[in-house]
Amino acid sequence: MKFLSARIDDVRSAVVEADRKLAKFRSENAMYDATDASSLAKTLADVRGQLLIADQVATQKELGVKQGVSADAAGMTLLAEMAAAEKEFQAIASYAAPGHPDYQKAAKRLAAVRARLDDERRRSANNLQAEAKAARENANKLQAEVARLERELKRQTEGSAQLRALQTELDTAKALYSTLLTRLQEVNVLASVDKKGDAKQINEAAPPSFPVAPRRDLIVLMAFVASMALAVGIAVMLELMDSGFRSVHQLEQQTGVAALGMVPYQSAGRLRRSNKPWLNVVEKPNSAYSEALRTIRTGIALSSADHPQRTVAVTSAVPGEGKTTTALSLAAASAASGARTLIIDCDMRQPSLHKNIGVENQAGLAEFLAGQRDLEDLVQVEPKTGLYYVLAGKRPPSPTDLLGSLRMRRLLQQLGDAFDMVLLDTPPVLAVSDALLLVRQTDTTIYVVRWEKTRRDIAMAGLKMVYEAGARLSGCVLSHVDLRRHAQYDYTDSGVFYYRGYRRYYGDG
Repeated sequence: MKFLSARIDDVRSAVVEADRKLAKFRSENAMYDATDASSLAKTLADVRGQLLIADQVATQKELGVKQGVSADAAGMTLLAEMAAAEKEFQAIASYAAPGHPDYQKAAKRLAAVRARLDDERRRSANNLQAEAKAARENANKLQAEVARLERELKRQTEGSAQLRALQTELDTAKALYSTLLTRLQEVNVLASVDKKGDAKQINEAAPPSFPVAPRRDLIVLMAFVASMALAVGIAVMLELMDSGFRSVHQLEQQTGVAALGMVPYQSAGRLRRSNKPWLNVVEKPNSAYSEALRTIRTGIALSSADHPQRTVAVTSAVPGEGKTTTALSLAAASAASGARTLIIDCDMRQPSLHKNIGVENQAGLAEFLAGQRDLEDLVQVEPKTGLYYVLAGKRPPSPTDLLGSLRMRRLLQQLGDAFDMVLLDTPPVLAVSDALLLVRQTDTTIYVVRWEKTRRDIAMAGLKMVYEAGARLSGCVLSHVDLRRHAQYDYTDSGVFYYRGYRRYYGDG
């Protein structure tokens, strides 16, 4: 009992200390209520869109000031009067001398109209300059608001993680404290019971003819029932703890978005010397992996039969979803079919395309958008697949501004006309907002979810942000699928790769 009391005092001190740390953190960081980070990210995306529009308006106004363009009604009227006065003057000058009254009258009228036109042009120029200045000030205010929202989103993201850790520490200490208090009460109750009672012998006990205890049959039955209940409980608990997606059918039911297919996981034993999954499209064209990529490519083409899907953004909710491998494999499958295909690494913060291909990331998209390099110098060809690619380049100070620029939109339009398919390997949408600027500029978007690993709430939050950004979504792709384990589940598509009738269609070559 003394040990329990001492232990309770230690745990009580731990609870008080954890509560103090949590209160101090809330006070220092002004985090008293949970903040919806996705709502703040949506606001940031909206303000960025306003900034793009405001910057375009300011640029047009400033260009108008340089060119002296004025198209108001007063100016047009004076131009018409000027033309009429000049025509009248030329007609009178054809027959009258400079000293003639009609000549002098026409000359005075022409001079008066010209003076009024000069005044009107000066007034219009002043108005254009004022409008251009106001438009530029508005764009600068929006730029400052974008910077503020980015800082706030970063602060909330970092603070929320620490806040959850402190809250978990407090909850754990409270639970332990409650358990120890309950145990102490039980010990006190047992200690208060008088174990010494009055007893006297009435009759001598007769030995039974058969064993009364233990009841082996009852023990076996109870053990069987308990083991069955335990097994069912463990199965239910494991199912409740499973927060990921295990099939495309389940993915469609939970998200309401069509599933384009699933990409099998390529273990080291299945890969050849290259140790690169995307090269299987060339090295093993009849394998299940290659067929899965062709199925996804067909799904993208069929998602909009009236409009060809030339520019495709590939994104996910969080890092580690297999997004780059899926994009590169899909590009290799497209190139293997004879289509002119280009893949661009748009993740300037954490580029990975050059690592997968095995080249140095010397220059790429960042240098082109910054105006430092020409596009012809950056487009390279992968010799084994014939795939064109553009690397991310060195990390710029502000990747978001470059990806949301007018130069990026014009680049996508130009590449969409030059290639049959252009794939953009974008950053995850919950990490940064770069992908939200790209999905609204491309013809379509595919959303990658990792099989069994990606939590459903995280996948749904990222999918919501993609929709709110204005993306045209072809569907979702389930990546890193373990086909042997996947075949064990009782879903509609769980045996699609391992039933005998299906496996005959695939091969290793």
